[in-house]
Amino acid sequence: MFWTRSQRPAWYLEFPLLIIGYVAFGLARAGVDRGDPAATNNALLVQQLEQALRIAVELPLNHAMLGQPVAICLAGYFYRLCVVAVPVMLICLYMFLPARYGRLRTVLVVTMVIDLLLVWLYPESPPRFAENGVVDHLATHDILGGAAARTPQPGVNLLAAMPSMHVAWTTWCAYAGWSALRPRSPRTAWLVWLFPLLTALVVLVTGHHYVLDVVAGVALVAVAISLTRLVRLVKPRRLDDLFSPRQGRA
Repeated sequence: MFWTRSQRPAWYLEFPLLIIGYVAFGLARAGVDRGDPAATNNALLVQQLEQALRIAVELPLNHAMLGQPVAICLAGYFYRLCVVAVPVMLICLYMFLPARYGRLRTVLVVTMVIDLLLVWLYPESPPRFAENGVVDHLATHDILGGAAARTPQPGVNLLAAMPSMHVAWTTWCAYAGWSALRPRSPRTAWLVWLFPLLTALVVLVTGHHYVLDVVAGVALVAVAISLTRLVRLVKPRRLDDLFSPRQGRA
């Protein structure tokens, strides 16, 4: 019998698949690493475009943190730990909003699949590697292994700043929270969008991303939402309807 939107998929199948999918995502992201000079050249193009658009704020924001060890520490811990919100949100949706879980989980999966394509098409060095004067605060203060994060390692792609997945993941969390809260507390629901906004600020001040990376991260989630909705509109009749007895038939 096919499960409906109001039913949960079996946790002993769902959660291992999600874990395997995340590991596969990380390995695939590392596998599409095209390295320099393509990543550095693309970063320089982004810098030039941002300067033309007058949105190149990464350097002044990054330097505003100099001499502020407490702010640097808070930003570093936030950068490292904010992604924990993704599995927490998935668990909350699974436990308390099973009717919404499947669709929102699919949006997350589509987001990550599209990211792999973008990273392969447009490798990009982050500002901490490619922009003169930008300080890698996490490495300087060695926040949660920040110093080691500058060294190429197996399974890690350091030249994949476009789009910002930190922004994409927290934007997905905000969208999921907004979807859950909107029916009962529409005003409160808007507060969840402060999460990706804070993430965007943190990735800029720490030198991990450009403004355009942030925009691309948000756009990535928007595209995933649109594609998921489109598939739901055009997909054929549900299998459980097709295999159920037709009313009125003798």
